[in-house]
Amino acid sequence: MVNPSKKEIFKFLIKEFHTQPLPFAIKRELEIPLSSNKIITIYGPRRSGKSFYFFYLIQELIKKNVVKERILYLNFEDDRILPLAYKEFDLILEAYFELYPENKKEKIFLFFDEIQNIKNWEIFIRRIYDKENSQIFITGSSSKLLSKEIATSLRGRTLSYSLFPLNFREFLSFKEEKLKRDFQYTSQRFRVKKLLEEFIEWGGFPEIVLEKDFVLKRKILEEYFNLLIYRDLVDRFSLNNIDLLKDLLKYLFTNFTSTFSINSYYNLTKQKLSLSRETISRYLSCIEESLHLFLLPKFSYSLKVQKVNPKKIICLDNGLRNIISFRFSQDKGKLVENLVGFELIKKGKIFYWSNKQEVDFIKKEETGLTAVNVCYSNLVKDREAKSLLEFQKNFRWLKKRMIITEDKEGEEKINGKTIKFTPLWKWLLGQNRAISKL
Repeated sequence: MVNPSKKEIFKFLIKEFHTQPLPFAIKRELEIPLSSNKIITIYGPRRSGKSFYFFYLIQELIKKNVVKERILYLNFEDDRILPLAYKEFDLILEAYFELYPENKKEKIFLFFDEIQNIKNWEIFIRRIYDKENSQIFITGSSSKLLSKEIATSLRGRTLSYSLFPLNFREFLSFKEEKLKRDFQYTSQRFRVKKLLEEFIEWGGFPEIVLEKDFVLKRKILEEYFNLLIYRDLVDRFSLNNIDLLKDLLKYLFTNFTSTFSINSYYNLTKQKLSLSRETISRYLSCIEESLHLFLLPKFSYSLKVQKVNPKKIICLDNGLRNIISFRFSQDKGKLVENLVGFELIKKGKIFYWSNKQEVDFIKKEETGLTAVNVCYSNLVKDREAKSLLEFQKNFRWLKKRMIITEDKEGEEKINGKTIKFTPLWKWLLGQNRAISKL
């Protein structure tokens, strides 16, 4: 049997997309322009819903009377087109315009999924951006898609957006739990709180949220972990010490919300694994780039202090963490702290702080610093407030002090300083933002 040419394969995939119905896609909160003079870049971890968000955007274009044949969608993880060399990129548009020559004078909409897998993709994207009448949308599962690769290759041609696993508002939407006005005063609050417990335990990956079988949830998350190891890390970065990679990942996930230092991990592990501090540092950098784990620096105005102190571990998703790490009885509080930490990370640069006391998170804002402690209980311990006040003594720019609780709400004056108490569910819903719009 004669193997089809790469151009014929592209034609088949293009026709397949145009003749088959689009998968059902639930609306996310991310809002991006459908018509722009910029390349739209959507980055985020694998399985966070980027492909389905593309399908949602395509549905929106069709609603605006853009015929489907003017839309081209390709997934660059489709094994039918792999391996793909840079010189074969041009075959994509050749195949498309041979199928639809009448669209050569029309504006076309190009959706390229997980394009960072192909070497020199950015040169191709830059060329068609400059020469074709097109709107380009691209996705990738790498932090480099936002930073280095974009900054050095597309130079101002792109608008970048992040898409992560579902937040709690989106989670409720996927569960078909439409919040009613003043729901906190009705029986609906019990359903919302029950769903919050599920969200804390299983996280927000869309496929996991929609799956009802708990055994299948675990199997799917285990597969996500294998994809993280072998596709996002081993294949992408050519990492060859798989034993070290697995051990490091399990250590980080197990010790989430605690601090990590390369020296401490090296001393703990050097007897059982072949490794060096330099190798640990490199593997750590690759893991961070996968967007599955984040290392928060200690807050200081000195970059040297930030660099030499241990970093605080925050992981992308509680569900993924729970199936690959050792579980302890005190995990509930850590799960909530991790959830809060990740929500803050999505809003900007954050830190932790420690001295005699500890502050879970410090966020820099235009008006000053916000200090946040997490205590998932209604019996808030004195140390939660004391640490906020100790931080205040060291950093006068502190403007807001908050403790996130289970249900306790209100404000208290302690030593002349106002501390705000906010229930987790209300904070996750946007501190009344989602409620007031209902």
